[in-house]
Amino acid sequence: MPQNQPHVQNQPHPMASARMAPPQQAFQQPGAQFAPPAQQAPYPPVQQMQLGGQVGGGNAGFGRVLLSEWTKIRTVRSTMWTLAVMVLLILGLGVLLAGTVKPDTDDDYVSIALIGVIIAQLAAATLGVLTISAEYTTGMIRTTLTAYPRRLQVLVAKGVVFAGLMFGVGVVTMGLTAVIGKSMLTSRIGESSADVDLFRSVVGGSLYLAVIGLFGLGLGVLLRHSAGAITALMGVILLPMIIGPFLPHSVGEKVMEYSPMFALGKLIGGGGDDSGPGPWPSLLLIAAYAAIALIAGGIRMRSRDV
Repeated sequence: MPQNQPHVQNQPHPMASARMAPPQQAFQQPGAQFAPPAQQAPYPPVQQMQLGGQVGGGNAGFGRVLLSEWTKIRTVRSTMWTLAVMVLLILGLGVLLAGTVKPDTDDDYVSIALIGVIIAQLAAATLGVLTISAEYTTGMIRTTLTAYPRRLQVLVAKGVVFAGLMFGVGVVTMGLTAVIGKSMLTSRIGESSADVDLFRSVVGGSLYLAVIGLFGLGLGVLLRHSAGAITALMGVILLPMIIGPFLPHSVGEKVMEYSPMFALGKLIGGGGDDSGPGPWPSLLLIAAYAAIALIAGGIRMRSRDV
């Protein structure tokens, strides 16, 4: 070997060294774009949000569902407006009639004072429809059933909360109206000789408001459309008393006697009338109508998607 030729060491080619390097070292070469697979941080495990111990909150407890429905019904603006209209109709019309009419001593003063309930029932029925149909309109029902997928229990919770609210407001409003109206009438005209059943009028009338509202709730979950359910409910309440007189006598009487309006008249003051069912059987009949609507609505709610 010539002496003047520089000594060259056997060094591997840079690309060859990169190929020969272990995977971790190869990825650490300058210009490497990715970290080695062994050093990549693993994806965090997907955590499922659990409510009440089960995914979707199925074990949240019926008490919490009741609390949730109570929060919803008392914070919705339509509820407050509808209740205000109902109270105004019962109390305002009762005081107005008590201060203007001149009944006979054989008239039931309590039934005269509670005449506003006949119109107020329309507000109660409408609120029953809106309690469920508004959630279908806005899509809030998806959130409700995702948090608590036991659909029938959700429907039961809505019914319990609504009926309790309606009965409580009805007892207070109708009781106050009956006392004020009767005192105003007796102070001007004198004591009435009619047989007055204050418990039947106030408690029975309040139960009727709750039941007719539950009827609306059943139609609301069955039809899932606010306008359609309200229209159907108004027809059930008003049509029998409108078309009954135009039907053959025997048929028209039966149509009117088994209508919601007839039941309300029996409860707030017509208990002495022998025609048709009595006050409490009439209320049970309307409760049966409401139960049929709720059962049909519950079947549809359980069998069909939102």
